This record gives sequence, structure tokens and C-alpha cells, in this order.
Amino acid sequence: MNIEIGKGIFGLIGPNGAGKTTLIHILLGLTKPDAGAGEVLGIDILSGSEEIRKRTGVLHEKPSYPKTMTVEDYLDKVAKIYDSSESPRSILQKVGLSDAMKRNIGKLSAGMLQRLGIAQALIGQPELVFLDEPTSNLDVLGRDELINLIVTLHRESDTSFIISSHILSELEKVCHNVAFIKQGQIIEIGSVPEVIHKFSSNTFRIVTSDCEELLKHITSIHGLVRPVISGANTITFSIEHKSIDEVQSEIERVAFAVKIKVYAIEHVQTLEEAFKVIIQ
Repeated sequence: MNIEIGKGIFGLIGPNGAGKTTLIHILLGLTKPDAGAGEVLGIDILSGSEEIRKRTGVLHEKPSYPKTMTVEDYLDKVAKIYDSSESPRSILQKVGLSDAMKRNIGKLSAGMLQRLGIAQALIGQPELVFLDEPTSNLDVLGRDELINLIVTLHRESDTSFIISSHILSELEKVCHNVAFIKQGQIIEIGSVPEVIHKFSSNTFRIVTSDCEELLKHITSIHGLVRPVISGANTITFSIEHKSIDEVQSEIERVAFAVKIKVYAIEHVQTLEEAFKVIIQ
């Protein structure tokens, strides 16, 4: 399948081994494709890979840094490689590392290291930045801060991003468009709202006091299909040939009869639910 990625923030989604990192390496000229052709910023990936790397930035999944160098000195060396006029101080301020400029890299936290990686990717004033699992090893607050940073950088500098991540809730927040990869093939592509609506508009979730027992009693409800336990307190299902109001009333009647509490029956429209349908 052909794929065309425009300006904005684009997400690559797929299971482990699907080919997300390989695709990034091919686009950067780090890996040669077995077949096909491609361009990045209008430049052929085979004949112009060096020019592509000059005009793009990248944060690899497992970056390595000289631990004894200070943050500022390291970025200064990277800036010289790119012959960039952007000052390390300016970049560090953008990514929220101003207070760590004089700190040795080996003393940075995981979140600071990820911010340093983004600073490195931005130092050459790229038009496009590749981020491979940028929030790996971060806690919830650290991931949220990094995602907000990417949105801010795109909005303020008009830099485009291609992000590979397993954390679909983050891609749902940050991306304009996404592509799903399975066994090296693009199997679905579209805007985040379009994909979610197309593949999860008919998905619902029951929050209950006893999902295992309730599941036994609701499987025969007409119109309720594919009910599965999806969490410690949740059952996910789809509906066919009936409205959700009709199915919900029947679920609540059954639950009341067997003395099981139903706390909520809610519409589930997420990228994660869409992923389950697309990749299956």
C-alpha cells in the first residue's frame, strides 16, 4: 500500500515486530528497503539519504549519550555537526531543561533524558522529527508532559513529527493522523477521529461489581454481541440490530435479577479499541 504523510503529527501503530522502527530506519536511509521507493521532504530515500538526515531530526528508541559531558556541552557539539545557528540554551529552554544545562548527562532522570533526546533532534532546526517510542520508561506524569511538549513544539515552530508508540492513548491525544502496520504492511491509515469512528463507534463497556458472573447471564441478550471481560471490573461488547438503550435496559434488568451491581454502561470510542479491530 502507498502511504503519503503530510505536515502535522503522524503516528505509527502496530504490534511488536510489525515494522515500525524498520520503516523509520528506511525513511532515514539507515536501512535499505527490499523493494519499493520513497521520498522524505521530496528527497529520494536511496539517493538522498544524507540530505534527508540533514533536514530531519530523530530520537531513537534506545539512545545513548556520553554520561560525563554536561547537557550544554553535548548539545553544543551536536549543533556544530549540523552547522546550526540554534543555540543550545534556546533549545533547552524550549524542552524545559534550562535548569539542567550544567548537569552531567549521567545524572539526568529518565524524563530529562527523553527531553534531551528531543533537544538533540531539534538542534538542527529540522522540518521533520522522528520519535521512536519517545515516552518509554516514563511515569504517567512524565509521559503527559512529553506529549504536551510535542504539541507545543509543533504549534510554535510548525515542525512536523512522526511518532512510533505502543501507548495508544498518547497517540490519540497528540496525532492528527495515524497508520496501522502489520507484518511490514500498512493496513489502515486515516485521521484519528475518522479511524476511531470507523472501528469503535459500536463498542461499549459495562463497569460492574462482578464481571465474570454477569458475563454468564448476558450472553443470551439479543443484540449484544462479542461480550468479553476486558478488565478487572469491565465487560466490553458490541451491538447489532438493536439500539444501545434497548440493550442497556436488558443488561440492567438481568443484573438486578442476579443481584450484581452495574455502575456504568458507556460508549468506548478510543484508538485502542480501533486497534483491536484493525490488527486482529
